[in-house]
Amino acid sequence: MPDSRPGQIEILSDAECVKLLRSHDLGRIAVVARAVRPHIFPINYFFDEGVVVFRTAPGTKLDLAPGVHVAFEIDSWDPDQGVGWSVLVKGIAHDITQPRGAPTGRMRFWPVRPVAPGSREHWIGIWANEISGRRFRSDVQQQTAKGKRT
Repeated sequence: MPDSRPGQIEILSDAECVKLLRSHDLGRIAVVARAVRPHIFPINYFFDEGVVVFRTAPGTKLDLAPGVHVAFEIDSWDPDQGVGWSVLVKGIAHDITQPRGAPTGRMRFWPVRPVAPGSREHWIGIWANEISGRRFRSDVQQQTAKGKRT
């Protein structure tokens, strides 16, 4: 991490956001129900070519996500270093279970490995319209280190 001071928020570059998206496989998708109630679900995913792909079973995600704007987020916190980061993807989700062309057909071969039990036969792709990220260093780690010395 660059020399950032505690309490400062650093905006991540597009390249850093993509690198983080490609190096993880667990995130959260946010969808809004018709009654304007938000739902957030953990999903295993794969990211490439500007698309977040995940598999799901019939249910809320499959009912609500295709054809609408959704948000997808990954994050991490390292308490020893006092460093946290998050990456947010906004885009429109599409059901790619029955691909209509080469790009979506190819995505069905991406290594999406759900860890939740049960069959996940439906494929959803989120085409990223916007990707943003940020990182911060907290002074909590420094305060903890100071407290250990006294």
